[in-house]
Amino acid sequence: CLRDQDRLDGASNFGVWKGRLSLLLEDNAIKDYVTTVVTIPIDATQLAAYKKEDAKAWRIVLDGVKDHIVPHISELDTAKKMWDANFESVPECYH
Repeated sequence: CLRDQDRLDGASNFGVWKGRLSLLLEDNAIKDYVTTVVTIPIDATQLAAYKKEDAKAWRIVLDGVKDHIVPHISELDTAKKMWDANFESVPECYH
């Protein structure tokens, strides 16, 4: 997890935050879950593994933002959608 001061707070730390989170996701071998469109498997065993890894990436992204940003991304259903969220279109993200 990121230290509180490293979590996304708005435009002022977006670039640094994205770099830190990329490294954290890479370190957990789940960066592909936010940078590429992952084909959702049909096989039950593979689907369970996919859901587990996507949930891990989802949690890392969600834990990497300040509380005032959480409501704007928490309803998205995949880690990739959270990663790709257009934070600039949400004024509350840039206080």
